[in-house]
Amino acid sequence: MKYKFQIFTVLLAMIVAAGALNAQQKYALIIGGDYKPGEEIPDNHKWNNGLEIDPVKGYDEFWNDTYLMWKLLYDYKYRYSNDNIKVLFADGIDYSITFPEVDNYYKSLPNFINIPFITDAAATEYEVEQALIELDNVMTEKDYLFIWIMSNGGNTPSGDSYVYLWGYPDPHPDYDGLLYDYESNTLLDDIEADKKVVIVQAPNSGGFATVLEEDNTIVYTSSDINESASRANDTPYDENEEWEPIRENI
Repeated sequence: MKYKFQIFTVLLAMIVAAGALNAQQKYALIIGGDYKPGEEIPDNHKWNNGLEIDPVKGYDEFWNDTYLMWKLLYDYKYRYSNDNIKVLFADGIDYSITFPEVDNYYKSLPNFINIPFITDAAATEYEVEQALIELDNVMTEKDYLFIWIMSNGGNTPSGDSYVYLWGYPDPHPDYDGLLYDYESNTLLDDIEADKKVVIVQAPNSGGFATVLEEDNTIVYTSSDINESASRANDTPYDENEEWEPIRENI
């Protein structure tokens, strides 16, 4: 009887392990674009029309929202594995490291002792393409994919939406520093997933919803293809999440 129980225990462990291996995995790609674009990007293509927030902090809302999205996925009930969250931000360095005066609330250290920084690579066209190819290689039809993009954005006369990525205009002959809706659709189509959710916070981003949305793909954009995009509040500087005590509840 003892041996039968041991055999049963081993078989049960094998079944549980097999189930875990075949369970749905959740993946996320977070993209924070050029937080302080130059004059080469038209003002009406810039997030919040290019209005500078603060001469010291600069355009820190790009970092604040990027960090909060990572924290929401990793730290709260959704509980993504940090290994399954790819963060592409600006030049590839956490904004909080580049600008030490950033509020500790928007730093992975000291809040997460084992995660000194969250940014994996720069938000260049090449890195975005490679991240989507990598997801194609690891994801299965049972998995779930979440993509969040916050950047500056524009549109073409023919009605295509695009977002500006770090390094625009890209000096590399194979890239122009832009991610078009039809380009992302081609890369996204190759990825097997049970469900894909894409959020694009950028001016003129409506084309992404038109092009990307399918039966298993849900797309939200912060504006129509001909609309600008701005902060949720109308004050010159304060971001909603910086107001106490609201911030403590995020």
